[in-house]
Amino acid sequence: MASEDPIAHNELEALSRRTAAVEDRVESLQVQSGGNFAAVIEGQAALRREVRDGFAKVNSRFDALEGKVDQLADEMRSLNEKADRNQTRIVELLTNLVGKNPDAS
Repeated sequence: MASEDPIAHNELEALSRRTAAVEDRVESLQVQSGGNFAAVIEGQAALRREVRDGFAKVNSRFDALEGKVDQLADEMRSLNEKADRNQTRIVELLTNLVGKNPDAS
């Protein structure tokens, strides 16, 4: 059927070339790794785990930092409210003193 259908025949040839290229690459990797391709794969898996664990630690630190920032923001809001209350109280006291004799107690 492939010989009857030129498109299918071309696709089959392309797939065959790709398969041969992949096999050549795998063989090359095996030679480069001294025939211990499994050790390379295991090393890659270990590296992936290490990277994943590193990202987990970084995310954990960001979460802790986010909590501290939220706490700091709450403290800042509280201080702003206290400053506003103190400012209001100062204005009230100064208003009460306006027009009074400073020598009269």
